[in-house]
Amino acid sequence: MLAPKVVFVLPANGGGGGANSVVQESIGLKRFGVPVSIAIPARNQQNFIPSYPELAGADIPVSVYANAKALAPVLAASDLVCATTNGSVRHVADALDLLGKNHRPRSAYYVQDYEPLFYQPGSPEWDEARASYTLIPGCTLFAKTRWLCNLVYENHGVRVAKVEPSLDHDIYFPRLANAGDQVRVLAMLRPNTPRRAPIRTLRIMEALASRYGERIGLQVFGSSDTKLQEYGINLSPLIHNHGSLLRTQVPEVMRNAELFLDLSDYQAFGRTGLESMACACIPVVPSLGGSGEYAVDRVNCYAVDTRSDQQILDAVDHYVGLTPAQRDQMKMAALNKAAAYTVTRTVLSELALFDAITAR
Repeated sequence: MLAPKVVFVLPANGGGGGANSVVQESIGLKRFGVPVSIAIPARNQQNFIPSYPELAGADIPVSVYANAKALAPVLAASDLVCATTNGSVRHVADALDLLGKNHRPRSAYYVQDYEPLFYQPGSPEWDEARASYTLIPGCTLFAKTRWLCNLVYENHGVRVAKVEPSLDHDIYFPRLANAGDQVRVLAMLRPNTPRRAPIRTLRIMEALASRYGERIGLQVFGSSDTKLQEYGINLSPLIHNHGSLLRTQVPEVMRNAELFLDLSDYQAFGRTGLESMACACIPVVPSLGGSGEYAVDRVNCYAVDTRSDQQILDAVDHYVGLTPAQRDQMKMAALNKAAAYTVTRTVLSELALFDAITAR
């Protein structure tokens, strides 16, 4: 197999689980001998490069581009370019238009989420997100979950290839120890992302504080107290806020919790839920979306309709009512499921797809 030269084009903000997975998979591809690189918009340079020092250690070049003219030669030097968001699809399309036919690489779109759901229907952002799936002629789309593949096909008539999801086991691993009497519950609270349901999450945390008092330990992360207050959110004294965490700090707080609440409206995959499982922290995840790739309700997690406060509270009640042996059984089931998701497995599935694309 001849390894193609691959460049991933990340979005303007460059953060989040999508960027994390692309970075880890890029490192995995490089380990396999694939000439891989990353391109980012210039406005994201100050945030992205310090967040991923491992790229330098893996000898993965990061190109910074200001516009399509600057991106075009980066693409011309590659066999395959992979956009990773609807915004980066637009950047790639504009850059490809500047290249002659003999210098155009093959193109792919690594679909991380169904992004029209991020925006108000009919808005310019919604229109651009919808257009991204068919914007580049001959582009191959691929995604991590059957749910995403089916959703894009149902709405746009475009077939989406399925690749395997990945998990960074170098930082997501358990610390098995006696849990103690208090059940520690962790949640992510990001008020600037409505689909992650910050108001619902806060409402549930406050309901748990009222219901259980000191029998339950409540923790959140994702935003500073100042940022929360800007959105009119004042946390109960019973809720400890870890603030905005570095990517490498998240697994440590997960290892110190027993339950992780992801009360998003939906999850295209639910990577954070799987990451918590790898830390032996049982997640409560939305049943709507792609969590069915790994979630088995009341076996390795709780899969609930997050529109129902009662279902969420029932899940927490169920876990609190388990014996220590029953909780350990759930944790072992979670660890076993998470162990199946490796970067190597993902890289192998991506390589098979990339080989097929570039062989055309």
